[in-house]
Formats: sequence, C-alpha cells, structure tokens
Amino acid sequence: MIKIRLLKKDDDFGSLISLSREFFNEYETYHKDFFNIEELKDEHIIDYFSSFCTRKDRKAFIAVDTHQIVGYITVYIDERPDYWHIKKIGEISGLMVQKEYRRMGIAEKLLEKAERFFKEKDLAYFTVFTSVANQGAIDFYRKKGLAPLYSTLIGQVSGMPDLQNPAG
Repeated sequence: MIKIRLLKKDDDFGSLISLSREFFNEYETYHKDFFNIEELKDEHIIDYFSSFCTRKDRKAFIAVDTHQIVGYITVYIDERPDYWHIKKIGEISGLMVQKEYRRMGIAEKLLEKAERFFKEKDLAYFTVFTSVANQGAIDFYRKKGLAPLYSTLIGQVSGMPDLQNPAG
C-alpha cells in the first residue's frame, strides 16, 4: 500500500536520488541545453530535498511503497511584488512518480497534499512548471482544473554556438 507523507531529514534519500535523476533525464529529452545530467551530483539532490525539511514555507511530500520512495511533490510559497494583486502564491517545483507506479492515482494524491498545504497557508492560487512537450503532465494538470497562465518561449541568438551541436 502506498502512503503519502512529509519527507523527513532521516528518510533514505537514495530513492529520491534515483527518482530525481529519472525526472531530469525525462526533462533533458525535451531540451538538452538546460540540464547537464553528467554534472548533477548526489549532493545537489540531497541539498535540494533537505531544504524542504527545515523550513515552514516549503515542503516535500513523498509517496512510499514499503520503504521505497516512489514519488514526490515539492511545494513552496513565493512572494510577489507589490504591483501584483496576488501577493503570495504557491509553487509546485517538482512532481514525479516512478514509471512503474504511474496511473495508480499517486500523482493525484500528491497534488491533493500540495493543495492542502497551500490552503493551510491561506493561499488562493498555485502554479506549476512543466515542459510544453510533456503532454502527459499537461493533460493531468488540465484534468485537475489547472489552466495556462503564461508561456515561456525560447529562442537561440543567431551567431551563438548551439550547445546541443557545438560543431554546427
């Protein structure tokens, strides 16, 4: 049975390391210039997730099967400048479920935990970042009632080297 709970500092981060690498490998397929997986060290992942264990304005919720972490969602509160109507907004910085555990309702339960966290913090809105090429995630979020807010487009400066193809 899968349990959804808060990540704690004494959890085994080994499962999170492999799951995070899977997350970044998937994103690298969407655009190779933005992630350098070869340079991603275990310490980077441990430091990232540890930050969600020590602060009140950010949390990581994990999906655990027996003793293995098979999914996570990381959430935090972002403060907006004065010229925004909404001064505080929730942010989901990562949602990942191990491939073998997908289509079992785990992502939905993780998202529900995130929404409860935001509600406890009196936030009316939250955002999530996903690749435009990640159609599965986009379909999931739309099914859950999320709608596009803005788009980030990428362009390459002419005359600058293509990091994906340095010779060309």
